[in-house]
This record gives sequence, structure tokens and C-alpha cells, in this order.
Amino acid sequence: MTQQTETKPTERNINKPAYAVFLLAGIYFLFQRDFSQVVTFWGLALMFDPFNTETPFKKRPFYQQAWLIVHLSVTLAAIVLMLLGK
Repeated sequence: MTQQTETKPTERNINKPAYAVFLLAGIYFLFQRDFSQVVTFWGLALMFDPFNTETPFKKRPFYQQAWLIVHLSVTLAAIVLMLLGK
């Protein structure tokens, strides 16, 4: 008699690789001085939270909060640079 066990499909979290790809693309466009693309890619990178998405923001460790706030600040600075046309 053989016993059958069902395997559950594993869920793949693509947040970290997607965050890294969008962040690197934004860095590339930053060196190209194309701030509209920087804003686009870094804004999209924030959508892919690289940390535990089930943890509320206020309960996260300080370094995670600081990283995301700095990321958002740089993105907002790129928006200002884009609007100023520099």
C-alpha cells in the first residue's frame, strides 16, 4: 500500500527581486540624468516592499522604516528635479 501525500504549490515572493531590479534601473537613469525615468522606476520600486509585507509600518524595525523613508525622500527629490528641468 502506498500513501499519497498532496503537495501544496509554494508561493513565490517576487518583492525583493522586483525591488532590486526597479532600484537598479532607477540608479542607471540617475546617472543618465533622466529624472522622469528615475521617478518612475523608484516609485514603482516602493510598490514592491522588500521587507515583510505583513508587518505594519509602525511595528517594523527602525532601519526598515528609515530605509523606506529615505527611498521615498529621494524619489520626491527626483520629482522636484524633474519639474525644475535640471
